[in-house]
Amino acid sequence: MRKNLGLMMPGPMQAAMAAGLDDDAHVREQQERYRARRRALRTALEAAGFRIDHSEGALYLWATRGEPCWDTVADLAGLGILVAPGDFYGPAGAHHVRVAITATDERVAAAASRLAG
Repeated sequence: MRKNLGLMMPGPMQAAMAAGLDDDAHVREQQERYRARRRALRTALEAAGFRIDHSEGALYLWATRGEPCWDTVADLAGLGILVAPGDFYGPAGAHHVRVAITATDERVAAAASRLAG
């Protein structure tokens, strides 16, 4: 019996999962939150002289000023903005940094403000 019954999910857990999976409002809310963060950071980065590449739908922006990624990492760290060096992700990223849009709205706004100077 354990073979057949041991992996069954309890009824209350099934009901909670069904309720959670039936609610799409939170999905739309999160999508809009990421759209707003993406817009804010992209605008700020471009105004600061960056080009954004291959960043159409992920949780990150790939930004470059055409310089070695570690130079960009150091400059942004001086502004209190932490990014990942592109070469962590392979040689093609040697002149890019990966900027996450997963930070809070407040932190994204602070980064955009710091980029503006």
